[in-house]
Amino acid sequence: MTILSARQPCWNDVEHTSLNLLVTFEETRESLGEVPFTASPNDPERHGRELFERAAALEYGDIAEPDEEQLKDAMRMKSSALSALASSMIAKLQGDLSTLQDSEALGMATDEEITQLPLTQAQLDLWRKYRVLLSRVESQPAFPRAVDWPPQPD
Repeated sequence: MTILSARQPCWNDVEHTSLNLLVTFEETRESLGEVPFTASPNDPERHGRELFERAAALEYGDIAEPDEEQLKDAMRMKSSALSALASSMIAKLQGDLSTLQDSEALGMATDEEITQLPLTQAQLDLWRKYRVLLSRVESQPAFPRAVDWPPQPD
């Protein structure tokens, strides 16, 4: 994509990992006109990386800091994505644990399954704790400007 113009850069987060701009591309000038665009240094598209670099060099003007609502939205999106991952892991581990418990209750457990049972329970407990801690992120005193994210279980 060929960049014709860009303006109003604004950081998406306090870490300055990505930014939003209003951009006009040559290829979509007639059909779309100026469009909102999120650029980052690791964008998979060359024009995304170029927009980020040029904006970071202040070519499109000073970069505004994100407002409180933008930060809240970004932190909530991150928390939601991490919670979805945690819920997925919990569901998998619950299924694994259920099968291990069934094999033990029926007297069919192998030595490996007997060994695996407490390890699976421990892993499940870690993911449950992680999900609870994620649910408390918004109650942190410095939210959304500074978030202490809980460490993700292995």
